[in-house]
Amino acid sequence: MRFGLRLRTPVMRFGLRLRTPVLILCIVTIGFLSLVLASCGQPSESAPDGESAKGDEETAPVSPGESADMSPFAQFYTYEPDRETRYVAYAKSHPELDLEDVVWMVDSDLDKAFYEDTVTAADPDALLVLVNKHEGLPENYEPSDLVNIDGAKMRKEAADALRKLMNAAADEGLTIIPQSGYRSYAYQVDLFNRYLRNDPENADSYSARPGFSEHQTGLTMDVNTHITQIEYFTGTREAMWVEENAHRFGFIVRYTSENETVTGYISEPWHLRYIGQRDATQMHDLGISSLEEYVVKHIRHTSSNS
Repeated sequence: MRFGLRLRTPVMRFGLRLRTPVLILCIVTIGFLSLVLASCGQPSESAPDGESAKGDEETAPVSPGESADMSPFAQFYTYEPDRETRYVAYAKSHPELDLEDVVWMVDSDLDKAFYEDTVTAADPDALLVLVNKHEGLPENYEPSDLVNIDGAKMRKEAADALRKLMNAAADEGLTIIPQSGYRSYAYQVDLFNRYLRNDPENADSYSARPGFSEHQTGLTMDVNTHITQIEYFTGTREAMWVEENAHRFGFIVRYTSENETVTGYISEPWHLRYIGQRDATQMHDLGISSLEEYVVKHIRHTSSNS
């Protein structure tokens, strides 16, 4: 028995020595595979190539239900979350604009082509009703308080204010007379069609399409120094006086070269629009040149600083 035991002992030791490295290798391999499998289930903590995922989120539109704080446009009080995609698109197509300008311009539908997806004014009688190439008036609308003023028609409040303006100018030796006030929808049809026939390429730049003319509001008057071509008013002492003083009487010069891209009309220093003394003065003091910007920022939205 002792002899047999001695014969088997070397074999057993050799077998143990043979199997031990294999066993260790197996254990190491299993451990390595476990680590690999575990790491595959974990999300990556950083974007590839050093790119920041946060940067992508900041430039992407805010989806419905997401926090508006994610949008760079949300810092402005006129921001409308449902217009986020339009803000982003307009900002990309107009990189020269400040983000604040992008917001109020989109809120004015300036990201759309003129006369595209137009709407009808909810309250045509409002003094600050916005009438332009995006917002119009009902075809049958006519103010109920029109009065005559030196052969033209205007709403009474506006006509009274215009008389004060004319008298103040006269006190300084200047002559300002009303030339074209209220126009009906039917009148504008004939007028625009005539311009369109004679000057089809440019008619839209100086004449409104029917239903989209401020003259139909009864709050607008084209003025001149005497009855002649309206264009002769440009550059006169009266034109310069009106530009500086119209706000004192509740009027604004509606179409200027500064806001041509907003209104879609060439400069018309004779085209006066009545909005009331308080708002006209505020527009003047704030340096806002277009009624579109003023209505968005101070009528449809109210800043805590207003």
